[in-house]
Amino acid sequence: AGCSEVIAVAATTSTGFLADYSNFGPGISLSAPGGSDPSVDGIAVLFNHGTTSPAADAWAFAAGTSVSAPMVSAVASLMLALAPNLDAAQLRAMLMSTASAFPAGSDCNGLRCGAGIVNAQAAVLAAQGVAPAPNYQGLWWNAADSESGWGINFASWFTYDVNGRGLWLVMTAPKTGAGTYEGTLYQTHGSPFYAFDPATVVKSAVGSGTLTFADASNGTFRYTVNGTTQTKNITREVFGAQPSCTFGSQPNLALATNYQDLWWNAPPSSQSGWGVNFSHQGDIIFLTWFTYDLDGSPMWLVASTTQTTNPAVFTGTLYRTSGARFDAFDPAQVAKAAVGSATLTFADGNDATFAYTVQVAGMAQPTSGSKTITREVFAPPGTTCQ
Repeated sequence: AGCSEVIAVAATTSTGFLADYSNFGPGISLSAPGGSDPSVDGIAVLFNHGTTSPAADAWAFAAGTSVSAPMVSAVASLMLALAPNLDAAQLRAMLMSTASAFPAGSDCNGLRCGAGIVNAQAAVLAAQGVAPAPNYQGLWWNAADSESGWGINFASWFTYDVNGRGLWLVMTAPKTGAGTYEGTLYQTHGSPFYAFDPATVVKSAVGSGTLTFADASNGTFRYTVNGTTQTKNITREVFGAQPSCTFGSQPNLALATNYQDLWWNAPPSSQSGWGVNFSHQGDIIFLTWFTYDLDGSPMWLVASTTQTTNPAVFTGTLYRTSGARFDAFDPAQVAKAAVGSATLTFADGNDATFAYTVQVAGMAQPTSGSKTITREVFAPPGTTCQ
C-alpha cells in the first residue's frame, strides 16, 4: 500500500466506523463499505455455494476489505472509461476529493481512514467533467445504408457531379457550437495522379457545409453547393471493430497502432492538394484516395484493403464509381469498376508507403506508382485511435 501507484482502501461498517479487521493509518487513501459481520451488516455479493465443484449461481453476504477494495476498483474503472487519460495520481486525487465525509461520531478521520467513503456518483461525474470530447473521425454515410455509393470522411465529401462523375469537395470546419462544425466547401483541380504537381492545384469555393452531431455516431450534414441546399442524416459506416479515437492520447504518432486518419504525402505539405483517408476497423482499412483524373478534374478511388500475413501490410482492389448527381442522388444508379490495386505498408504509426497500380479511361496501359505518406495533423499532437 505504500507504493506510489497503489490506492489503499480501508473498510467501514454500516455506521461509518472503521471495521475491526481493517488496516488504517496515514497510508490509507479512502474507505469503502466492508461490513463488520456478514450476518449483521454484510455486503450482498454474487456467490457460488459449491464446495468441491460449482453449484448453482447465487448470492451471499460477505464482509472484509476484499469487498471494499473492489468497490473502489469498480468506481475507478467507470472513471477511466470516461477519462482514459487520467494517470494514477489524478485518479487517486479525484476519488479522494469526491469521497463522502465520515458520519458524525465515527472513529474515522483523514489520518486514520483516508479522505472519506467512496462516492461512486460524485467520482464518475468528476471524471465526466474531464472526459475528452467525442471524436467523429472515420467514414460516415447516409443513415441506415439508404444511400450507399457516397460518403464523407471528415471533412472530405465523396459524391458525384452533374454528369455522374466522381466529385470530391473538402472543407476545414471549426467548431461553432455544441456538436456543430461549419466551414467553406472547396472544389479543386490539379494535374493527373501519376504526375502530380502541387503548383497546378487550383481551388474554388462552391458553397458551405455544417455538421451537427446528436451523439458520437449520429448527425446531420447540411450543405449549400452552387445555390442548392440539402440536409442528409449521417451515421458511422461500420464494417469491423470500431476504434476509440482521442486527441492527444499518444503524443508520439509513430507509436500508434491504429492507422485511422487523413494522410498525405511525406514530408508534410510536399504535395499539398491530394490525400487519402483511412478508416481502420479490425484487420480492414477502407481507403478513399482523392486525387485528379487525366484532365485534372477531381477523381476519387476506393479500396477495402485487408491485412496480410504481414501485420504491417494491407492490400486490396481499387474501384472507381459513377452515380447520380449529389443533389438528386439515387443509389440504384451507382456503378463501380475495378481500376487497379493498392498496397499500404506501414513502417510505424506515422510513416507508410502507398503503392498503387491504376488504369482509368484514356490510359493505354496501367500505371504504377508509390508515395511515402504521413498523417496530416491540423493541431499537434494530433488524434490517435486504438
